[in-house]
Amino acid sequence: MTFFYNHNDTMHLQAKHTFHFLIPALIIIFILIPVNSRLSKSQYHNITTLQHREITTSQHHDLNECTTGVASGAATPDGRPLLWKNRDCFSENQEYHYVDNGNIPFIGLTYAGNIVRYYAGVNAAGFAIENSIAHNLTPYWGGDEGLMMKLALEICRTVDDFQELLDTLFQANNDYNSNFGVIDAFGGAAIFEASSRRCTRYDADETEDGFLIRSNFAVSGNQNQIDDETGLHRFEQANNHWKNAVDNGRLTPQFIYQQVIRDLSQPDLVPVSIPFDGYYDDFSYGCLPNDLSICRSSTRSVFLVKGVEDGERPDDTVIWAMVGSPLAGIATPLWVRAGSVPEEYDGHLHSSICDRAAEIKDWIYVSCNWVDVVDTWRLFKWDRTGYWNFSLLLEDYVFDKTEQFLSSPNFSYDQMAEFQNEVAQQVVDSLQAWHPTYETVETLEVIYEDNNIVLIWDEEDNGQHRQVAPRGYTVYRSDYPFRESDRGQRLSFVEDNRFVDMDALKGGAFYRVEAMY
Repeated sequence: MTFFYNHNDTMHLQAKHTFHFLIPALIIIFILIPVNSRLSKSQYHNITTLQHREITTSQHHDLNECTTGVASGAATPDGRPLLWKNRDCFSENQEYHYVDNGNIPFIGLTYAGNIVRYYAGVNAAGFAIENSIAHNLTPYWGGDEGLMMKLALEICRTVDDFQELLDTLFQANNDYNSNFGVIDAFGGAAIFEASSRRCTRYDADETEDGFLIRSNFAVSGNQNQIDDETGLHRFEQANNHWKNAVDNGRLTPQFIYQQVIRDLSQPDLVPVSIPFDGYYDDFSYGCLPNDLSICRSSTRSVFLVKGVEDGERPDDTVIWAMVGSPLAGIATPLWVRAGSVPEEYDGHLHSSICDRAAEIKDWIYVSCNWVDVVDTWRLFKWDRTGYWNFSLLLEDYVFDKTEQFLSSPNFSYDQMAEFQNEVAQQVVDSLQAWHPTYETVETLEVIYEDNNIVLIWDEEDNGQHRQVAPRGYTVYRSDYPFRESDRGQRLSFVEDNRFVDMDALKGGAFYRVEAMY
């Protein structure tokens, strides 16, 4: 609830924010994308020999806690494989790059400004790769997964090519402790659990349900080191989601984004409904920690590839990309065939989509007992004013629009660049236009008391369908209108619906009262 008060005037309400949903008209242009020639087998070995010298001397690692999955075509409704990674890492500045350096062109996910290492990607041959660190494999960090995955994207066309690359690098004494997930355009879908001592291959189409899930332990590793800290809950929860989806013919990119990637369940709270209508530990009403969830506080980006069936064109392989926290981000399509990525994903300094998602994420999190937790009532509200009420609707639109584009009788591969650029621009415009909606309360008369301003507001009426009464109200003041997470100066916490400002600002001020549960 926000309002403006002036000593010399009556009460003025600050205009209530409304959410904006921008869908600009789509403009299609035709761009000619050159077709790159295939690499010969001799080129493959030359590149491997050249690059592994750099790999063996580097000590840079992607210290992450990612959750990943790979599905064969047998597990999906349309028979096309899927490859997924929630990327958990330190830096919030994430980007997607298009890379064409004379080898196989690819799109890769990395840190902003980094052009040497890529931590997930797909190339023009339809080969895709991602990884997660496996903490229960040999604890030796001699390899460089980001540099190695860049090399794989440059030279590999099949899952078997990647196995050959791993064998070559092991012979050169390169060490890893990763689960590498890969798919190709020929029906291949596998996970390689690679350590300094061994490499174990698991093919998705040899499993009962046609898919494999990994978090931060290897199935072939030390079983005594598998617990929630190494991702046991994330592994089990993702596996349950995928299993249910396969059984019901629903394992699609849209399902994974909206039912798996944003999962906030805890090891002792499964399932969890959003908004969370209760208390968890010592946190405020409706707030949840997410350090052990699939969607973690350190989840910075998402990589999700839908591949092609054997015999289809690799050009049809699509990345459903997201930069920024899944709580705030929105998925959009990218194609290697487009020959570029939108500038919103690879800007001059940062990704503009990632920057805006970070701002929204900061608003979603609140501090409780010196811990940043997710206020689930900011995500979803039954009066449809939560952020997810807006963002998931926009994401549904993007998926539907993309399906219409690909199935159009006038479809052309040369339109891919313009389409992905338009969608990315539309998403960032919509994110920039969105603002939180605050409740406002109108006071019927000006109240003075010994030259002080007295604020009186209606008590919380459970308009958001919360099942408990507020424990009190926090009062904030600012000489500027409140916007998003800007709370202004915290004046006081009161248990009733009345507050006296004994040091009012000259010329008037904006006040905001926040119900606390």
